[in-house]
Amino acid sequence: MTTTNIRFTVRRKGGRLGGQTLEHAVPEFDWTTFKNLPNADAFVKKAYFSAAQKIVRELHEGKNGTELHHLQSVENLMARSLKFTREEIEDWCESREWAKAAFQVESDKAINFLKQNLPLLSTNESAFPGKLRARAAEIVAEVADVKADPVADYLFVKLTQEQTKDDLLLILL
Repeated sequence: MTTTNIRFTVRRKGGRLGGQTLEHAVPEFDWTTFKNLPNADAFVKKAYFSAAQKIVRELHEGKNGTELHHLQSVENLMARSLKFTREEIEDWCESREWAKAAFQVESDKAINFLKQNLPLLSTNESAFPGKLRARAAEIVAEVADVKADPVADYLFVKLTQEQTKDDLLLILL
């Protein structure tokens, strides 16, 4: 069994380990092995419904910007539950071969715009201009890695999911 080290800082919420950084070796995750394990289906189903319950609760409490479209599909629910940080998205943007994309405007300006605005999707779905969402999703798909690219998948879902508040001005009013 292969292991990997995880390291994280415990939030300061009154517990005795609050503020401490913990590190420990855990079994490395391998999807092929995982999906064939006994109870893998039950584990994923419980995690899925736990995430769904959290979103439903936030929706009813009017909390964290949660809206009905977050429950439109399994894909939307996963994208709402999965978190990529601004730094992870910035790193993804820096590692792209932007020449793969066909731009309808000056490519340098478009690339700079995407590098500046795509990371905003880590914290605010409405931060990306509504009129440019579909085109940005196409470009993300063009520059995504061929095999597996979870950041590109995340961005694509965020850019293509139907929204009820896609205009910043409407949010501010």
